[in-house]
Amino acid sequence: MLASNTINKAGKREEDSEQKGCSTSKKQKVEYDVFVRNGINCFKSEEYGSVYFSCFNPVWPILGCGLSDGKVLIIEGKRQADLVSIWENKTWNKVNAMSAMTDLGWNMDGSLLLTAFLDGQIVLWNKNIKTSMEIKDPSGEQVWAATWNPFLPTIFATRSDQTVLIWDHAHNQPETPKQRFAYHSSLLRDLVWISEDQFFSCSDGGFILLCQIGIESPIKSFDHEDAVLSLSWNSTLNLLGCLSRNGSIMVWSIETNEPIYLVKNERMKRPTCLAWYLDDDSIAESSWIACGLEDGSVVLWDSRGNSDPVLSLPVQTNSIWDVSFSPDGLFLASIDLQGNLVIWTTKTWQIVFQSNLSFRASKRILQWGAGGRKLAIANPSEQIHLIEAVELVKNKH
Repeated sequence: MLASNTINKAGKREEDSEQKGCSTSKKQKVEYDVFVRNGINCFKSEEYGSVYFSCFNPVWPILGCGLSDGKVLIIEGKRQADLVSIWENKTWNKVNAMSAMTDLGWNMDGSLLLTAFLDGQIVLWNKNIKTSMEIKDPSGEQVWAATWNPFLPTIFATRSDQTVLIWDHAHNQPETPKQRFAYHSSLLRDLVWISEDQFFSCSDGGFILLCQIGIESPIKSFDHEDAVLSLSWNSTLNLLGCLSRNGSIMVWSIETNEPIYLVKNERMKRPTCLAWYLDDDSIAESSWIACGLEDGSVVLWDSRGNSDPVLSLPVQTNSIWDVSFSPDGLFLASIDLQGNLVIWTTKTWQIVFQSNLSFRASKRILQWGAGGRKLAIANPSEQIHLIEAVELVKNKH
């Protein structure tokens, strides 16, 4: 439940529940899934390595994992609802990797799993025919991260330190990138697709660029006073959320040249990560943006309101390194630097799961399954960490 002196949805401070003589759970009936922690060992006793990435297929009961020795582990089950620990079909794909693995992810229809490597090598595993194909940019561009287009299943972007490459016809093994975007003069930090042919990118130089496939120069540019570290796109409201190195949170609209929302408070501990709260049943709450802070708090702001927080969840004590809403918007997960994980239900903001995973976290390691009842967490251990719902219970207080 919410700790004392938190902020409620109306923006007012709550008194401690003990002072009120009742708890939040006694006032509301809540239905939520019970989450449990499961683990799957990836290595034999004579092998050593780490689980660099783990990601659920958005359509099928499949989990893809990228391991430090260049292998990709595919685990398949019969039903999404079954625990991954009982999924029986396991396939090992050995990649002839000559450099470090940098990213792994499924396309929108779940047919392709992409694994990227620092030296520019890209491996695409096809779910339908159970085979892999390798491609590599002839120019030798490095790959720091890869992002599938959520609107078209055959297009993805790869980015290096200053360049974005767009790849198309992924099912047909493209020989060369479709287009090269090299507009940033400093380290490229993040990229988000906003349509079938448009994406935003940001860099240490403070620039946020809107680019379009087929056009040779950016179609729009936002200039910020400091490095822009992270981007998040709200497809319901067509708004772009940004985190800056100077501690500010910005929200931009494509139609404006200045941010329509800005939070910058010198007394506030610096934001470290952000995610939009997407709730199809409430357009108003779709304007909420959740941020993890350096002091271990998770705070939600309303991008349509003022700079006062709508909700504060001060549970963790270390710097928050990732926050993520489940696909259905019913849960919010956050993990701090030391691997302390918390899951809240967004109906009442009560804690439904809390555990110390005992490893140093990295950015964007929380990966939900399509149904919002499975959470995969990449980590530097030899075990896949999974948080899964096992049953539905009802709070009868």
